Amino acid sequence: MFEKLKEGIRKFSRLSLVDKEEVEALIKDLQRELLKSDVEVELVFELSNKIKKEALKKELPKGLTRKEYVLNLVYDKLIEFLGKKPEIKLERGLILLCGLFGSGKTTTTAKLANFYRKKGNKVGVISCDIYRAGAYDQLKQLADKIKVDFYGEKKSKDAIKIVKNGLKTLKKNKCNLIIVDSAGRDSLNTNLIEELKEISKKFKPDEKYLIVPADLGQTSGDQAKAFNDAIDITGIIVTKTDSSAKAGGVFSSCFHANVPVLFVGTGEKIDNLEIYDSVPFVSKMLGIPDLKSLLEKAKENFDEDKAKKILEGTFSIEEFYDQLATAKKSGMFSQIKDMLPGGMKMPENVLDLEGDKIEKFKYIIESMTTKERADPSLINRNRVLRISKGSGTSEKDVRELLKTYRQVKNMVNKFSGKNLRRGPMKKLMKQFGLN
Repeated sequence: MFEKLKEGIRKFSRLSLVDKEEVEALIKDLQRELLKSDVEVELVFELSNKIKKEALKKELPKGLTRKEYVLNLVYDKLIEFLGKKPEIKLERGLILLCGLFGSGKTTTTAKLANFYRKKGNKVGVISCDIYRAGAYDQLKQLADKIKVDFYGEKKSKDAIKIVKNGLKTLKKNKCNLIIVDSAGRDSLNTNLIEELKEISKKFKPDEKYLIVPADLGQTSGDQAKAFNDAIDITGIIVTKTDSSAKAGGVFSSCFHANVPVLFVGTGEKIDNLEIYDSVPFVSKMLGIPDLKSLLEKAKENFDEDKAKKILEGTFSIEEFYDQLATAKKSGMFSQIKDMLPGGMKMPENVLDLEGDKIEKFKYIIESMTTKERADPSLINRNRVLRISKGSGTSEKDVRELLKTYRQVKNMVNKFSGKNLRRGPMKKLMKQFGLN
């Protein structure tokens, strides 16, 4: 996804001088990729015209070249276009979920319930999809799995009555946050709209979320507008982002409904629901490292000081081993690989390391002297032989450790170099104390 745009960004970044022609070429790359991703034509040209107008202005911010300014502008405008990370604060109340058949609404009901349950809420869910066979059983099974209260009336065909009885029962069970899984349809027909209007008017939900699958395409804009006209939706949850590269229709939905994307479904598992954040998306789109996500991933596995050492390339060979063992166990290196900027690669021998090899590295490091651990460049051929004998490993194993350490350190030094400390990256590095 966005490979042509990444290629255009890399080409633009290598230019020594930037003029109107190069700026227009970059904007055309952006237009093509957004159109291929099903973003509406009018939105694509509205965004690209804004970028073009500002990119070619005569006066630049102090300290920035035209190239740096344009790259920063594209980044910032895309973040603005895709929306800022929302603040999710709901602690009690009623949430109504709506959407068409196949959008993943029932599964999302359970995912959302699980999200709020983990935040300490007593959560209940109501199944009032009275048309889709299996909707009742599906939600009940999911609710039992995540241990949240469930209410439904399997044989009833009165959605209003089900919600009324459900609210009464779940509140009696001391549920402070209740999610209603409403009925879907093959298309947005009058009966569905009237049913949603009645539920919304009678029970006055605090939030009304529209479920939009990422592969819906440009028709999602019309869908969002119709749902918004009917019940004033307050947020969008995007599903199926793991199965489709075309998520542009979602941007159309937000534009037409003038509501933010709040959550993104990233897989089939019950935990695969994330608060939406446009920064990682734009970083991946442009082929620049998402430093914020990278550091946060590091913080999940290491303390803050060790996380900073990873990004600054100041780790010793002993710290390298500790980080390597932990990162391999958590799968962190493979995720870092996907975050690196174009032209920068994680050494393949790092990704291919197995548990036995990492264990050998431990014995090799233990056989080094204090000086050798502090400065591995001291290790010559004779020292390699001594270390291999002392650790019960081969000379090849010792050299592989030294090579891997140098490769990773060189890669990280490039990653955190001055060329990435400008524009959006400078802001993120400052935020995490890495400036």
